[in-house]
Amino acid sequence: MDPHQLPTDWGWKVTRPSGRGFEDDPVDYAAALRHRRTVLIEETPGVPLRRRKQPWHRAAPHASSAAHLPFTSEIPFGLWIMSLVPNDDEEPSGRTWSQRIWFRVPAWWALGPQGRKAAALIARLEKLTWDEILTLRRSYDKAWPTDREDPAWYEARDLARTTDRAVLKNALIHHTEAALGRAARSQGKRIGNFSDEQKSVCFAAAALAIEDLSPSLAHRLLGPLRLTLGDVKAYEVPSWADSL
Repeated sequence: MDPHQLPTDWGWKVTRPSGRGFEDDPVDYAAALRHRRTVLIEETPGVPLRRRKQPWHRAAPHASSAAHLPFTSEIPFGLWIMSLVPNDDEEPSGRTWSQRIWFRVPAWWALGPQGRKAAALIARLEKLTWDEILTLRRSYDKAWPTDREDPAWYEARDLARTTDRAVLKNALIHHTEAALGRAARSQGKRIGNFSDEQKSVCFAAAALAIEDLSPSLAHRLLGPLRLTLGDVKAYEVPSWADSL
């Protein structure tokens, strides 16, 4: 199945890897799928949401017709395909709606065409030692030409903007920055904003957002990471990214 060609009125549900919702959403969506149950959409806990039209803004980050896959600030996560079901309880304020979970799909779908690599990169960054982070810092300058500034970052920014990849690029940058920060904090350190190690992982994230569009540009952007951690293709893909 092509994640960009879902049937009309189908959309996405993002959960914890276990299938349970995030934060104030206690629903077990994996159990709902197993038992073929629909899940009532609530305005607040215990208060059903009523709308005249399909409430995609409350049920899924993006409807099936959206240009982008769902974004979640949580790593790891699970990804599901769902649809909205109108309930037969019409009132002046509208009717209640339920979610029907159809099946689970690989979580890496939400990380773009190079989603498996992106998930592997995030997992690898979370395991960095402080020595590796310092090496990543030094690799940033080593990766670029000594006689001029490489415009790779600006080229990737422009390419992402003109090909509808800007949201994906920014999401991957968010996840890689967060993973780098978690690795540093686990060792009692912190990452400075705009530090060379942070720029190195941001360049890698931008590379994976546009690699299928311009492999040569992605290769340039991956330079600092490659000097320290090798080829991203060799990283292990975490189990949550492939789980079904």
